[in-house]
This record gives sequence, C-alpha cells and structure tokens, in this order.
Amino acid sequence: MIGFNVFKQFLLTSGILLSLLFSTSSLALEQGMQGKNIRGALCLVKADDKIVLVNEIITKQISLPGGTITPGETPELAAQRETWEETGLVVTVGAVLGYTESAVIYSCRSDSDVIAFKSKNVFDGHELPIWFAPHYGVEVANSMLIDPNKINAAQYRYPEQWQAILEMVTQTEDQPVDYVSDLIAAAPKIHQVQLHWIVSLQQAVTLLPEPLINGVNLMANWLTKLASPLFLIVLFPLIAGYFGKQSVFQMFFVVSVTSILSLVAEQGFTLPRPHAYIPFLEQHQSYGNGFPSLPMALWVSVGILVLRACGKLYWNRWIALCLAIMSLFMLSQFYIGEAFLTDMAMGGLLGFLIAWHIIRLEFKPDVDISTLLSSRGVWWGLTISVAILTVIWPFPIFTVWLAILTTASMLVLVMKKIEFRMTETQMWLVVILLLGGNYFISYAATFIAFSGLLSLVAETLRFPVLMLIFALSWRKKAYK
Repeated sequence: MIGFNVFKQFLLTSGILLSLLFSTSSLALEQGMQGKNIRGALCLVKADDKIVLVNEIITKQISLPGGTITPGETPELAAQRETWEETGLVVTVGAVLGYTESAVIYSCRSDSDVIAFKSKNVFDGHELPIWFAPHYGVEVANSMLIDPNKINAAQYRYPEQWQAILEMVTQTEDQPVDYVSDLIAAAPKIHQVQLHWIVSLQQAVTLLPEPLINGVNLMANWLTKLASPLFLIVLFPLIAGYFGKQSVFQMFFVVSVTSILSLVAEQGFTLPRPHAYIPFLEQHQSYGNGFPSLPMALWVSVGILVLRACGKLYWNRWIALCLAIMSLFMLSQFYIGEAFLTDMAMGGLLGFLIAWHIIRLEFKPDVDISTLLSSRGVWWGLTISVAILTVIWPFPIFTVWLAILTTASMLVLVMKKIEFRMTETQMWLVVILLLGGNYFISYAATFIAFSGLLSLVAETLRFPVLMLIFALSWRKKAYK
C-alpha cells in the first residue's frame, strides 16, 4: 500500500514537472517569436542530402518555400499551407530551426514520397512536378531539389541569411527521393501523344551533324523570342509612326482583350506546358499554364490587323511570308517544349476570332470603330472587368493588367481630343527609349529583389511607366 502511494506521488510529480517543462518551452518559443516580430513562416525540407527551394517569379530569386502568416493562423499552419501552395508537397511541420528578422524556419518532412525528375535544370537541381500546386505559374516558376553547397549566396533572396540556412540543413531530418525520367502517364491522353512526338523530334535533331544541331537550336530559340513582350514594346511605336493614333488605340484594344481572354482560359483549363511532364525537353525557360497559347493568339490577331492596315489582307506574298513565319514559330515552340500543338491551334483560333470581330465592326455602317475604341466607356468597362477578375483571381498578372488598363483609360481621355504625329526618326528614337526604359526598370528591380511587395510594385508599374513614356514622346500637332 505504501509502495502504491509512493508510485502515485511519483506519477503526480512527474506529470507536474512535464507540464511545467512543456509550458516553459511553449512560453519561451512564444516569447522568442514575439521578440522577433515574426510575420512569416518557412519550411526547410531535406531529401537525399538536398533541400527544396522555389524559384520565385516576382523577385526572380530562389528561396525556401513559405510566406506570410495570415490573421488567425499559427506559424506552423502558415508554413504547411505555403509549402503546399508553392511546391505541391504536403508536409508535417517539425522543430524550429531558427529565425530570420521576420520569419521562423521549421524543419519539415513530406508526408508522401518526394518525387523529382532525374534531369537537372540551370541551377543544377532536380525539378519537382508542381503543375498542380496552387501557386505554380502565379508566384513560383518551379520548385527543385538542390545541393545547398552548390548555391551561391547571391542567388538566394536574402544572401545574408544563406550561411545560417546551411547550418540549419545539418539539423534537418533527411528523407528518400524517388527520381523519375518523366511523368508522361500523368498528362491528358491528347498531350501524351504530342509529348512522344516532341521526344522523337528532339532525338531526330540529335542525329544531325553538330553544326546543324547548333543551327536548329539557335533558330528555334530565336524564333521563340517572338513570344517576348519586348516585341510589343517595339510594335506600338511602329504602328504609331506608320498608321497613326487610331490604329494604336485599335491595336492596344485587341492586345488587351486577347491577353485577358487567354489568361482567363488558362485559369479555367489549367493545362501545363510540355516541359512540366518532361523537364529535359525545356530549352527556353518558361512557366505556368499554356492552353490556349497567348503568344500565338496575340500574333495572329495583331498580324491580321497589320495586314489589313497595309491593305494586304488577301492572298499575296506577304500573307505567305506571315504564314511561313507563324509555322516556323509553332514548330519552334513545339520543339523546345514551350507549347503543345493544340495550345497553339486554340490560341491562333482565339486571335483570329478577335481580329475578325474587329474587322466586322468596321463594316457596320452604324458603327464608327475609331470613335468606339477611343471612348471612355469601352476602356473603363474593360478596366472594371479586369478589376473583378483580380478579386476572383488575386494573381500578380491580373494586378499588372489592372494597372495597364487603368493607365490606358486615363491616357485615352487625354489623347483622344489631340491629334499626334510621329516622324520616322522619332519613331526609332522612341523604340530605343522604350527598350532602354524597360532595361532600366529590370536593373532597378534587382536592388529590391529581397522584398516580394516591392518587386510586385516594380513589375506592376513597368508597363504603365513605358506607356507614359510612349504617350509623352508623341509630338502634339493640333487640337480637333
């Protein structure tokens, strides 16, 4: 009986001591977090002696998966949620490894097997399949497993923190990785067929003599640069110089509508690009969903309207040349794993339909297309529509388009009552000025890459600033 009482006292004392221990630890952790003004939570996932890092779209830097702690959310839940959104990994959050000035870093372990591709990317890392992750193509370009010792501190979003992270890696639990060559079987049937075609096409090119291989790859990469926004930056001064103000309004309206409809369709269909299933196909870095192909939609719609403005919208050598360039562009995009043939076919169809509707409006006797596309209602209506889309999908790309259309709406109000002209010399000077302005913005953004918010502001203001430069470069001729 005495022994039983002693045992009860021992259990009671042990329970009290354990409670005090956990309470003290919890209090210490809470005080440590309060003292450091913690606003974010990060996960350090270690597998096969490598760590999971994400390549951020906005900052163009690599970082640990994680993000801001939302109101009412614990740091552990924030780390778990952000890791899922950015990498597609469902993790269990473990011990605290350390703190940054504003974030806590946890040791995390994936609840399922970590799957990575055997091939390596430009960072010498193994990419993870993340096309199903909520923030893929929105905030994150890719996620990868990489040897931390191969990372230069300057590549990390916060270089001054990298040495501390290397020390934390040694304290993190390791887990195995399942390396795969491809995930063709995970693609839709129609994409599986095209993926095999791309592999066969790339293998056929490797059988050519080396000079021809280099030539094919160089031409494919140059042709795919037609998808760059830089070409639109060059396009608008040329349209202003050769066709005038009303053509600029019309072309910008077509570019805006085509882009917005394509982006909405991409969010609806959520079909990734070919290299999402076979990373070694990728010869030109891209990310996000690809159906329908936005570049194809833009160049078809813009091409049709330019040919019409030149009076060449009938079968002639210019039409043949445009078709040849578009065919080579499609083949290049397909060859480098940038887009499926079905993506580009639907993109081309969308661009054709938008251009056709604009031309059809021109033939209506009761519609003055120039007045319509320079009216306040059209542009503010389009701006409000994008504002609604931004609420539905609070993604950076819609924020950027909201800023672009808000700027366009204000510029149309100012410019529609004024006639402008642009000489050929001035036209080329404006092209150089816009390209220089774009480069300067990109260069300036590198100094604020540590801040996601400031980087987003810089990207949001990029095109509005270029639009203002373009508008101010026009020489005022006379008031109507």
